[in-house]
Amino acid sequence: MNDITREEFNAKLETIEARMDARVESVSSKIDAFLATQSAVQVERDKAQAERDKRFEMLAERATKAAEGAEEAAKQAATVKSNYWAAVIVQLLAVVAILVGAYYANQANVLGAMQTTMSAFQAGKVEAVAPPATPPK
Repeated sequence: MNDITREEFNAKLETIEARMDARVESVSSKIDAFLATQSAVQVERDKAQAERDKRFEMLAERATKAAEGAEEAAKQAATVKSNYWAAVIVQLLAVVAILVGAYYANQANVLGAMQTTMSAFQAGKVEAVAPPATPPK
């Protein structure tokens, strides 16, 4: 076995150190390239997410407007429902008023007919019963 001299050993270490420095530099440049690529990808991803967020905001606004419209429609439907029941009540009251009016009109006609009949009867009674004249003897 040969013993190596200090200079040879230092030269060998410097060679190994130079190779390791080259490897570290290569890995460092690869990492930098990867990070640059990832940065570009992240920028694109951020743009896509910003677009998605805008679409979600627009969708949320449309949902809010639809909910407001539904609330307004519910209010109108409640108004229509109350108007419907009010119309039904008015119609029922009109029918009751017609029936009551017909009853009283019929009552008046019956009373008028009774009065006419009674008057005719009374008039006939007065004329029919003439006091008999004393017969001539």
